[in-house]
Order: sequence, then C-alpha cells, then structure tokens
Amino acid sequence: MKFGKGMVACGLVLVMAGIAPPAAFASSPEFARSAEEWARLRDNVLEYGEIEDLIAEYNATVQTNQLDLNEFKKKYGDTKDDVSAKYRDMADEIYASVDYPDADDPTYGYVVASVVMAEVQAKNLLQQADDNLEDSEIIYLNYKQAEKTLVTVAQSNMISYEKGLLQLKQAELARQQAETAMATANTRYANGLATQVDVLNAQEAKMTAERNIESARSSIENVRQKLLVMLGWRFDARPEIRNVPAADVSRIAGMNPQADKETAIGNNYTLKVNKKKLANAGSENTIDSLNKTIADNEQKIGSSLVTNYQNILTAKLALDQAAAELDLENRNLHSTEINFQQGNASRTELENQQYVVQNKQLALQIADLNLFQAMETYDWSLNGLASTS
Repeated sequence: MKFGKGMVACGLVLVMAGIAPPAAFASSPEFARSAEEWARLRDNVLEYGEIEDLIAEYNATVQTNQLDLNEFKKKYGDTKDDVSAKYRDMADEIYASVDYPDADDPTYGYVVASVVMAEVQAKNLLQQADDNLEDSEIIYLNYKQAEKTLVTVAQSNMISYEKGLLQLKQAELARQQAETAMATANTRYANGLATQVDVLNAQEAKMTAERNIESARSSIENVRQKLLVMLGWRFDARPEIRNVPAADVSRIAGMNPQADKETAIGNNYTLKVNKKKLANAGSENTIDSLNKTIADNEQKIGSSLVTNYQNILTAKLALDQAAAELDLENRNLHSTEINFQQGNASRTELENQQYVVQNKQLALQIADLNLFQAMETYDWSLNGLASTS
C-alpha cells in the first residue's frame, strides 16, 4: 500500500451509479508489475508520468468498474447472445412464478396487481433480449474510456496545481508592489505631495492583494486535495508533488490533424463501442442508425483533432509572446539599473521594474504549462478520447 495512501474516493463517475467503496490496495496482483514499478507507485512522491498507472491501480471508480465488469461477465456472459439469453431466462423465471389467485380471494385485487406488474417486467425483459446490443467487450470499452478520462482529469488537476502555485507568486508580487506603493503614498502625504484619498487607495490596493493571495491559496489546496484523492492518497496527505514536464515545442512539427485522423479513428473508444454494437445489430433500422452514427463520429473526430491542433498553435503563439515580453522587460530592467546607478531613476522605479520582470518570468512558465496541456489534449485525441459529439 502506498505510503500516505488511505481511503480512495471517486474522481469522476462516468459509468457507475452511487458512491464507490473505499479502497486502500492496488487493483493489480503483485506479479503484474516489477518491484521497481511498485516502488515508484507506492512512494510518497507524485510525478506527472505516473498518473495513468496510479489511476489504474488506486482510483476507486476504476476499481469498482472492474468489479462490475467481472460481475457482469459472471451474471450475463460474454457475448451479445449470452446477454440476450440471460434476459430471456429471467423473463421465463418470472412467467413461471406467475399465479393468478381465485376471484374470491380477499387479497385478489392486490395479488392481481402484483402479477400484472410481474408480467410487464417479464415482457420488458423479452424486449430487452430482442433489442440488446451489449456484450462484455462493450462494457469493458466503456469502463476503459472512463478510466482514461479520469487520467485526463487528474493530469489537468496537476497542471492546474502548478499554475496555481505560479499565480500565487504573482499575487505575492502584487502585494509587495502594493506595500511599496502604500509606503510611498504615506511618505508623499506626510510631505504634502499626496492626498488622503491617495493613501486610502493605496491601502485598498494592498487589501485587495491580500484577498487575492488567500483566494489563490484556497484554490491551490482545493485542487491539491482533489488530485491526491483521485490517485489514492488521503485528502490530507502531504506527498512531494514534482513539477509538470516542460512543453516539448519540437513535437509540434510532427503533428498533422489530417495525417493523424486515421490513428484517432482507430483508437477512439466511442467509435469502437458503436462499431461493436453494429456488429451485434440485427434489424435494418438499427444497422442504418448505427452506420449514420459511426459516420458522424468519424467526422467529429477529425474536427476535434483540427480544433485541438489549432489550440496548440494558439498556445505556442502565447508562449512566444510571453518570451518576447520577458526579453523586453529584462532589457528595460537593465536600462533602469544603469539609470539608478547614475542617479536618474529612483529605488522605487527600480523595484517596480524588478517586479515586472518577475511577473513576466512567471507568465512565461504559465504559458509553457498551457502549451503542454494543449499538446496533451491532442495526444489523448489520438489515443481514444477525441470528442465525437
């Protein structure tokens, strides 16, 4: 059991009802992974690259779905015909238990109502048997899609956590600037160079900065708890959370929505489910409907890839802009430092420019995280999660 891990709670319930039971142990048996792999997953360190495995092993929704799949196979079998036969068996059992009472029975009305309801239930089961398209593979694919979607949510939370830490630093810089401005306003007021309104405005700016810091801290903690619980830690655990990898800009050159569409279509979970339903379908109306759905799915997958690729290009432009702004402000800082040394700039001006540079450095890191996330979204579109709606 991972050190620091306790009860696991649901992260995102996609294909199950109710609340998943707590779990403290991995889904896979010990022999499923090497000792090194288990050690990495069980340590009290969270790395971005292990999120997918942590979800697979410790997320309660994934564990419950696995139990549900096993139960489905045990109860209904594997194939579409197995499932339909089970529905018919259940209907036959109900019909066999139906027994109409004598007309003079004191409970005649109540018993007849119950019998009629049972017959309706049996009839519905027979209809389900005729209409059924499901089999264990479809259940598995739906659960696997839920698992991978949970991975994307956890990855997004980890990126949001790191961005939150950077935004907290920005808020703290804003407070420092506000404190400097307030000190300046008080000095100017004491010397008759500023009004009481100027002092009050500076005080309000500082209080606003303080509120922003508290809001940022609260947001960070909220995201941190959600992330940890999804991955198997207790909400109040304190694992070391490593940095998200930097965006590999060189990868963009190899991305091509048109060329990648075939891969995205081949891997898409929703499309796999609909194609399996088509293989199980018998009626012309159902076959025609599913063919139209599949064609629409394929069009939507291609459109999703294009959109995700455009989002990468937009994020790359934002990163380039952030880098250019940082370069400009660094040059401005250099000029301000020279002016300060020559007595042509005040210490306040120098400090303010230093704050600007620090803000731009943080903005560049945030822009890099945004690009990294956009590239991850594109990758997941290739790996089965492209939108089909």
